[in-house]
Amino acid sequence: MASETSLQVTVPDMDCSSCVRAITAAVQGVDPHATVAADLQSKKVVIGGDAQAQQFIEAIREAGFSVTPS
Repeated sequence: MASETSLQVTVPDMDCSSCVRAITAAVQGVDPHATVAADLQSKKVVIGGDAQAQQFIEAIREAGFSVTPS
């Protein structure tokens, strides 16, 4: 059984609810059961899931967003 990853990242170019939906879809493409909590004001995204942190980061980048671990 995989251990759950808890990851917080900053996504500087996330600025609307459509961005949040795209990021959520990208993360859940890696782990369909992952949780995503996004704060548009701080540009922070907290992800909980069973994949490795790097897999989530790469998925968000592939969706067209820049990502920096927080």
